[in-house]
This record gives sequence, C-alpha cells and structure tokens, in this order.
Amino acid sequence: MDMTLKVTSALSDPTRYSIYLYISERKQKVSVQDIAEEFQIHPNVARLHLSKLEEIRVLQSEYVKTGKGGRPGKRYIPSEEIVQLSFPPRDFRLLSDLSVASLAKLGEEGFNVLVEVGYEYGKSLVKPYLQSHDLSLLELSQAEKLHILSEIAASIGFSLDESISDTNQINFHYDHCPFNEIAQLEPLYICGLHNALLKGMFEALYSVEEFKQEENILNDCSTCRYHVIVTN
Repeated sequence: MDMTLKVTSALSDPTRYSIYLYISERKQKVSVQDIAEEFQIHPNVARLHLSKLEEIRVLQSEYVKTGKGGRPGKRYIPSEEIVQLSFPPRDFRLLSDLSVASLAKLGEEGFNVLVEVGYEYGKSLVKPYLQSHDLSLLELSQAEKLHILSEIAASIGFSLDESISDTNQINFHYDHCPFNEIAQLEPLYICGLHNALLKGMFEALYSVEEFKQEENILNDCSTCRYHVIVTN
C-alpha cells in the first residue's frame, strides 16, 4: 500500500507525468538538461521530477561518459520493472503466468490455441477503430493504414515505428514489448501469441502475402523487427 501511495502521488503531478510519458516514448537516454529544455523548467526542478520518478521505479538511471572530460553525466531511461496499481489489490501477473503455464503443458495444442486467440484478437481491434473514426477500409491509403496500425498498437501497450520501402513492402519494429516479463519465461508461446496478434491486425487491413519477424528482442537484438509484403 505504501508503494501504491507513492506511485499515485508521484504521477498525480501533471508535469511529472508528462515527463514520464516523454521519456517512455523516446528511443534514447535523456539528461536533466534535456528535460529542463524540453519542458522549459529550471534544471533543479527537472532533477527533482526525475528523482521522484526513479524513486517509484518507473525510471532508472546510469552514468554515461559525455566525451567532454570531467565526471560522467547521469542519464535516465524507462525501467523494465513492472509497476501495477489495483484497488483493491489484484495479482493479474500471477493469473497470466498460471494461464500460460497451463497452456504450455498442452504442448502443440496449447500453442495453437494461443496463436488462434492472438490472431482473432488482433483482427478484432481494427473494425471498432474504423467505425469509431467513421472510416471506410476501401478508401484508406497505405499511409493511413499504417497510422491506424500504429495507433492501435499504442492502445495495447507498445509503440510501433513504421516505414515503407515501396508500395507493397512494409518494414516496422518496436522496442518495447508489453509482454516482456512473461515472454522471458515462455518465449515460444508468448512470441507466437504476439506475432499472431500483429498479423491479425495487418490482415484486417491488407491482403498479406508474407509476414516475417526478422529480429527478436529476446534473442539479444535491440528491437523486434518485421518485414511484411502486402498485395493491397
């Protein structure tokens, strides 16, 4: 309960919460001076906000050599630690661990169930989005489809950076996996679930000829990277 109060107190400050979101969305480490300039606040105020966020374990820091001589400078990055709030307390992480462990005991059958559920869930995310934004699938451009995928991805916990190499080939990657902790315990099952979810999202918008994961964070890569070939 003490930690819950600390987290809610720390994130109730609008500036501090905005700083946390800013750091979470960036793909590089930030300094006190970076935050001070971005939010137009005094460096001492920026340092206080960053210290509060580190105290509740949503950020972590490390010292980095600046290349300008002198002492290494402190840099802040999002923490890998899970911070959960629930009233009254609930242990959803334990439930997910037990559910995946149960399916893993079923072997190939359990894996197939996870993949099927992930795929159908991914597809199901697209239709409500189109309806709520009054969009017609037939009228969407490639760029608009990618924007939709990026927004849906953000709504389920990960940022997706996309690029187009030509009209039929899409490359995208993400650096933050919302299932990272449990994926480390059951990588085959969770990565299979996640890949199927992403494929379902794509196939709700495109006719997909090839959907391939080329890099995986769990294989000591810096990102999860995909290559997709579509026919429309």
